[in-house]
Amino acid sequence: MIEIGQALRAARERQGLERAELERRTHIRSRYLGALEDERFDDIPGRAYAKGFLRVYGDALGLDGVRLVDEFNERYPEVNPVELEPLAPAPVFGARRRRGFALAAIAAGAAVAIALVTALAWPSGGGHRRVGLSTHPPAASAARTASHKPDRAVPKVTAVDTAHLTLRASGPCWVSIRIGSATGATLYEGTLAAGGGLRYTLAPSRPRIWMRIGAPWAVTMALNGKQESRLLTGPGNVVVTRAGLRTT
Repeated sequence: MIEIGQALRAARERQGLERAELERRTHIRSRYLGALEDERFDDIPGRAYAKGFLRVYGDALGLDGVRLVDEFNERYPEVNPVELEPLAPAPVFGARRRRGFALAAIAAGAAVAIALVTALAWPSGGGHRRVGLSTHPPAASAARTASHKPDRAVPKVTAVDTAHLTLRASGPCWVSIRIGSATGATLYEGTLAAGGGLRYTLAPSRPRIWMRIGAPWAVTMALNGKQESRLLTGPGNVVVTRAGLRTT
């Protein structure tokens, strides 16, 4: 693995070059050259510009610009927007409506129970018939029951390949979400409104995300459906992996 920024800075200093001189050679602003050396790629306006600047700057210093771009693509992969989805607002029901649903469910259950009892106890064909379980099942049926075995054992899942993170805002909350670390590619950056939310899938190829949360008291986080306790008391950073969440 190549340390991109370190390789660029070391090559420039080894040749005794100032950024101003390289700005004239490459026609890339000095502040962007500094961003490349510090690996502050988010300070460069766009991923395509970052890769183009990186190739040109590397070649100007006698390095392999194409290899530097390949390293950049590996460490900061292209964002798949499907993995980050807005959540629908949580449904809100009044107490009266909830009670109505509960009463309707109870009534429906009672009706089914009455119908079942009636079907079992009602005489059939004009004569009386005892309904119940036989204590002596037919031999063939018993043999089939005894000899039945599942075709194959159900494999046990020993590892979780993916994990699902959800964020739900109870009030306005500014959130920044990036791949891997604070310098990674941006997945989302903006203010969640009350009732809004986001969902992100952590896959083996992208097992870690970094979040900056401005109002943690206004947002709840859950990993695989398990709500996490309040990790922050004020604005701060949270790293999420498939194993859990932690503050940084």
